[in-house]
Amino acid sequence: MIVTSSYNDSKAIDNVKYLGDVSHVDHHMLERILPHCTLEQLMHIEKSTQGMDLSPITDQLWKKFFEKQFGINCTNELYEAKVKKMARAENEAVDRLTQRYKEEDARKQSRQIKTCTKLPPSKRRFCGDDGPGSTS
Repeated sequence: MIVTSSYNDSKAIDNVKYLGDVSHVDHHMLERILPHCTLEQLMHIEKSTQGMDLSPITDQLWKKFFEKQFGINCTNELYEAKVKKMARAENEAVDRLTQRYKEEDARKQSRQIKTCTKLPPSKRRFCGDDGPGSTS
């Protein structure tokens, strides 16, 4: 007997309340199954799944739940606030990285060998002394 993908999907959808860790399930299959979850089921699946980021699949589902519960305007405001917060965090990370590069460059500059342009003092002769080996 050959088991088709749609058969597996419908079995999983019928039993979605029993799903937990789905890290072993193909992304394409999850995209067909997870939209049938309730808010609580989706939360349980995300908490149970280890070692796999489900956000590419579940972000749109969470957005739909938010829109149902809070309305589109509130969801959009929340989304915009989240985008601003992420942009701020990204800018802060870039600033920290830039500062570290500057500090490292300054450290390297301070340890660099520098050419000295000042000439050493010339040997001065004492009055009446013509230097070593003079016979005067």
